[in-house]
Amino acid sequence: MSMTIAATASISAGGDDPILFRGPFEETIPQMAALGYRAVELHIYDSDQIDRKQLYRLLEENHVVLTSIGTGSAYERDGICLGSSDPEKRAAAIRRLIGHMVTAAPFHGIVIIGLIAGRFSDCGQDGEAFKRNLTESLKLCAKEAEVHGVTLGFEVMNRLESDYGTTIKEALELLRAVRSDRLKLHLDTVHLNIEEDDIGKAIESAGAAIGHVHVADNNRWYPGHAHYNFVETLAALSRVGYNGALALEITNDPDTETAAKNSLSYLNAILETL
Repeated sequence: MSMTIAATASISAGGDDPILFRGPFEETIPQMAALGYRAVELHIYDSDQIDRKQLYRLLEENHVVLTSIGTGSAYERDGICLGSSDPEKRAAAIRRLIGHMVTAAPFHGIVIIGLIAGRFSDCGQDGEAFKRNLTESLKLCAKEAEVHGVTLGFEVMNRLESDYGTTIKEALELLRAVRSDRLKLHLDTVHLNIEEDDIGKAIESAGAAIGHVHVADNNRWYPGHAHYNFVETLAALSRVGYNGALALEITNDPDTETAAKNSLSYLNAILETL
């Protein structure tokens, strides 16, 4: 098997949000399929508010599979997170994630744990308490992921957006603490570009722990637009046997169609050499 290039889509993205296709799924899913995409990562605020049957029908009719679900808007809009000092906020975050697991279940997809993990400020700046809360919440989520047949992807985010798990080395410590095959690392080339001294070696150190990957050039435009070294990253992923999605968490600059077409052609050209 080889890596799959997945579009990103959201019904509520706007501005500089790194989402390629924006608008109702009944419009965007046929649009991405027409441009050659056969996989998609959906960014969903609350899975329990969507019509799952309609979504599955749209995906099937357009021969597109759901690889993953982005969950960050729950933290941005509701302030709920897995590391909070407030037990009710932790429970609400877990419930929201379970809803996404239900949506991803037919595809055995990835549910991303990014911003919804929270920050030290959600625990009164008590970093150790935050880590304990996050670890225990992830253990509960991992048990639910087992029930639904999905995988959780803990996002390794740079220090400007996260306080913990900002490098692959640190995030691997969290995985060891949770001890579940249902929790993997979710990597993002923009964050790797900021935090890792040697991206290729860092990827190799993670190996089979890698569950999902976001790709974007260093400025969040489409791959190949700027100066990120995708050859190094994709070669390292290939060496460790990664065969999951390369989801395009990119802005839709200069426009959706251009970004979509250029991403596919650029990444496919590299994948064909591996």
